[in-house]
Amino acid sequence: MAQAQRNYLRAPVNDEILYLCDGYALKGKCSNISEGGVLLSELGKVPSSSEFSVLIPLIQYPEFSKLGPQKVLSVERSSFDIEIIRVKVNIVRSFDGKSEVEKILIKNIGAQFVDLGKADEVLILSFVTTFTKNLVHLLTLFESQSSKGANIPYIRKLAELLGYDGSSKLALLRQKVLHDYQSLESL
Repeated sequence: MAQAQRNYLRAPVNDEILYLCDGYALKGKCSNISEGGVLLSELGKVPSSSEFSVLIPLIQYPEFSKLGPQKVLSVERSSFDIEIIRVKVNIVRSFDGKSEVEKILIKNIGAQFVDLGKADEVLILSFVTTFTKNLVHLLTLFESQSSKGANIPYIRKLAELLGYDGSSKLALLRQKVLHDYQSLESL
């Protein structure tokens, strides 16, 4: 059975966000982003209104395949520029009839953008495109990994720069990266 395709490519973000919830600024996490919306997780409280404001940091990754391995090995994730997107979102599914405890137990909340500005749309598209290229590059490195393991430090560093746990077992790391690649455009 073929998987349905999304309207927009999405990419993992896995960084903290700030959101307005009933007059308070709270932290949560942005799991992934596309031009159409975001998948939010780890929200301390689900806003009572389905529409609320969010601040989303997007790391401006370079295309790692165009950098040499030495450059990649010497750079830190904190050295990349970050663009902040400030946008209103609208929760896609309804929480009517759910208790506060039930709302907290919900792991992920899909939200679509409300009046996304052109500049923010371009930032998101650029982020998703570059992340996709970097994911393909990382998967290529996994596939071409020599039996001597010479590429392993480079693979781990690249994975870490992209927000993965570079210290996890290589098979698990590859599986997570492959999962994210497969879910870029499938539902």
